[in-house]
Amino acid sequence: MKSVYIRERKPYTKPELMTLFSDIDTHQLNLFIRNLKVYGIVKSVKGMPKHLELSNLVTLDDDLVDEIDSQDSSCYVFNYVGIVIIEGYLLCCYPKYLFSHDNTDDKTVCRKLLKQVLKVLHRYNTNNQSIQLYSESDQLSSLSRIALIIALLDDYFQNGIYINTQNTHELNGDGEINWNRTINFIHPLWQEEEPYYINFWTRKNIIDDDNLIQRIHECLLTKCSRELEEISLMDLLDMHGVYLTDFLLDDFGDKEYILHRISNELNTEFNSRKQYVLKLMSALLLENRSVSDTDSIALFGTTSFNLVWETVCADVFDNKMITPLSDLPLFSTVKIPPNMLAIKPRTLKDLIERPKWTSIDDASALSDTLKPDLISVERNENVCSFVILDAKYYTMRIESNKVEGQPGVGDVTKQYLYQLAYKDFIELNGIQEVKNCFLMPTEKDEIVSVGNVQMEMLGKLGLEKIQVRELPASRMFDYYLQRRKMSISVLNL
Repeated sequence: MKSVYIRERKPYTKPELMTLFSDIDTHQLNLFIRNLKVYGIVKSVKGMPKHLELSNLVTLDDDLVDEIDSQDSSCYVFNYVGIVIIEGYLLCCYPKYLFSHDNTDDKTVCRKLLKQVLKVLHRYNTNNQSIQLYSESDQLSSLSRIALIIALLDDYFQNGIYINTQNTHELNGDGEINWNRTINFIHPLWQEEEPYYINFWTRKNIIDDDNLIQRIHECLLTKCSRELEEISLMDLLDMHGVYLTDFLLDDFGDKEYILHRISNELNTEFNSRKQYVLKLMSALLLENRSVSDTDSIALFGTTSFNLVWETVCADVFDNKMITPLSDLPLFSTVKIPPNMLAIKPRTLKDLIERPKWTSIDDASALSDTLKPDLISVERNENVCSFVILDAKYYTMRIESNKVEGQPGVGDVTKQYLYQLAYKDFIELNGIQEVKNCFLMPTEKDEIVSVGNVQMEMLGKLGLEKIQVRELPASRMFDYYLQRRKMSISVLNL
């Protein structure tokens, strides 16, 4: 299977794509583009823009989904991070901030970074429970098959094979003593009005090695491992194959029978881990096609990597948005602004005022409000700091009095409003410092201070300017995968 490396958000012309997919003709490429558009992976852009960012996403042309531009006057943008398997090709879509690997044939570094990104996506999917366990729709099941396989293998590496045990009792066995059964069924010897038991009933767990569900689990693990080996994905996913049996699924009956047995097991099994495995097995059985089938498409990734970046930043910098107010490191007992006492706020998230809509007859209702990505409260010696951070998945450039790829004015004003929303709380609790900052990813190895952005009319309200930092994405991902925290002091705000 041939690997093709694509950078997210980079505009590709049709001749450039023909060069990347060297073994296909124009007709096949048009089919590729059409199929990938259906899944939202590829967008058509009229003209040949030099740069494409989230801020000008509205220029993407969705009208060309069913009709390919025959004049080659459009370029094509991959709005995706992850892997795509389509008609014998493995598309490796790496994040847009990896500029330095665009014009080189050596993709070793890019492959290494993509392996890390795929691990991040797996943890993100697991934490957000976004794996589609039941997929009646063909499209949804093809979207999730690789994720399901990874989840099944990952569960095995952590918890082992699915086993059923029978709880029995044994007289004078090696297990834990069952005192209730011993007292009820064995006569003790009495000495000085104290009972002494010479014999004991003990608990014994017997593993049912012939359990059908266990054998199906072994068979699925083996089958899935061979699927990934067949398309050379094991190395990219940094996983090892699991080969436990030579049996085939057909040896246990047809698909409907196997699903029926799994369903019966699910109805009688209340262990959460076992339920999870049973659901994974059902979802994989519902999809007959292998990820290597040439007439199907298999994906593992996301069209919204900005949400992944937000989650990584919030986790690594220890977001305090939902931390109980009483646990914040303030110098004194937390004080609540008078206008918020009625709602009894428990976290910083609750302290943001919600818009109140009132009709002409005085009927009113509250709607959603501002939602900061990340807030931290830190105390160093005699200074308490309130730090508002916003993860922005942008690749910004400032050159010759010109800025490109920057967050929009809406992002800037919202960041100011976050500070304004907490102004009363900050003053009431004697917090001396307030810091505002955008966090953007970079392929560099060190944190880069890009500069700041400010609006004078909002600065006159006593609001802090917004600083901009580029963070080494690889290091951030390492911390996220290792569940480590990074001190906000490294940002040097």
